[in-house]
Order: sequence, then C-alpha cells, then structure tokens
Amino acid sequence: CIRDRYQRRVHGGQQAFTYQAGVGKVITGWDQGCLGMQIGESRKLIIPAKEGYGNQGFPAWGIPPGGTLDFTIEVLSIK
Repeated sequence: CIRDRYQRRVHGGQQAFTYQAGVGKVITGWDQGCLGMQIGESRKLIIPAKEGYGNQGFPAWGIPPGGTLDFTIEVLSIK
C-alpha cells in the first residue's frame, strides 16, 4: 500500500489517498508515475488522457474528456 498526499487542481485541496499499487485499482498514469518512490519523496505527475480517464473524462470530478491530469504527490507510508 502506498499512502499519498496529493493536490488536484480540480479539488484545490489535499487529502490522503491509500491504494494497492500495480493491481489496476487506479489509473495507469498513477501506477506508473509512483513506481520506485520512497517514503518522504515528492513527485509531480503530468498524466495524459490516455493514461488517465481517456476520451470519456470523469465529469463527476470536473475532468473533461481528453483531460490531462496534474498531481503533486508525496509518499507518506508504504506497507
């Protein structure tokens, strides 16, 4: 499990997010972008639509069709 603190322009705030890496539970760009990260490391992820929500977008979160995602994440813990 990787616990990340991230900020999305869509939400304009930070919240903790926990997921199991490498099993397809998150968008491809997130899984690939977090590879090799260590506790305390921060990284900026720019995820193109094809590795994010694609041509359908994610309207509930305000992500338009073909939208590029911009995350700044920090690994808080790894289990």
